[in-house]
Amino acid sequence: MRAVAVRGTGATPKGSAPEGPAPEASAPELMELPVPLPAPGEVLVALEAASVNPIDMGIADGLLPMPQVYPLVLGVDGAGRVTEAGEGVRGFRPGDMVHGQFLRAPLGHGTFAEYTVVTEFPDSGALQRVPDGMPAEIAAALPTAGMTALGALEAIGLRSGHSVLIVGATGGVGVFAVQLAAALGAEVVATARPDADRWIRRLGAARTVDYTAGDTAHQVRRAHPDGVDAFLDLTRDTARFGTYAGLVRDGGTATSVTFTAPPELLASERITVTNYAMRDKPDLLARITAEAASGRITVPVQQTVTLDEVPEALARNAKGGARGKTTVRI
Repeated sequence: MRAVAVRGTGATPKGSAPEGPAPEASAPELMELPVPLPAPGEVLVALEAASVNPIDMGIADGLLPMPQVYPLVLGVDGAGRVTEAGEGVRGFRPGDMVHGQFLRAPLGHGTFAEYTVVTEFPDSGALQRVPDGMPAEIAAALPTAGMTALGALEAIGLRSGHSVLIVGATGGVGVFAVQLAAALGAEVVATARPDADRWIRRLGAARTVDYTAGDTAHQVRRAHPDGVDAFLDLTRDTARFGTYAGLVRDGGTATSVTFTAPPELLASERITVTNYAMRDKPDLLARITAEAASGRITVPVQQTVTLDEVPEALARNAKGGARGKTTVRI
């Protein structure tokens, strides 16, 4: 089968497999690999679509403290049809169309491939049937970004009438966060380039801030002299997190989904500061999928690439500036 994988990450997390030093780090590349066989409790999925997430390059760089197998097939989100169920599988059968976050230990059975295997109950991800009528591309774009946005906003405790600054609003997580926050009745202040202004407003942003036109914090302060109720950071800009958190009024919340909130701010008594980590992924996946299936939110797909174009798409995504989701047609 065709798959995009790395031959090594250069990192060997504790308890990883195989034993001994990890193969030297390599760039993602298209390979020909054997079709995996489902073990007991696993299903074999013929993938039809996948989507790109920042975590993909984190896995390629060996940053996740999980066991690994090589070649390490990348990709965590996907949608496809079950072709074989291993011994003991009860919830899925051949022919079922499924989607989810196919994150599991050991890392290496990713979704940038024609086939993958996943446990019926992934230890780190979530798997469910695709609603009738939902295209595979949309189903594949929902899991990680959608679950993160939904869970983070709930952790913030956002309510109708609140104001929220979303930094990184035009990216994969951001496009869901903007829509979900607006649906709650919150006033969304979104960072965006001028060419994305109308687009992100159509998704629900009440106000945009052009981060290329000067000091972002100053622009937000000018529009909200009394501060905002919440700040959601979807970027990896550790240096600026404290500056944006300073825009939150007393009693408000500042949250990072990339663990950029520094220890000194986590101890703040003026505002609540958190590094958000997903919990109860199956529930989050079911709920964000229901939002999309009902039409309450849209899934903005920026571009669709083929498997052989995935390495270039990963490189572009790592540079930042994404607008919506990048999906993979398999």
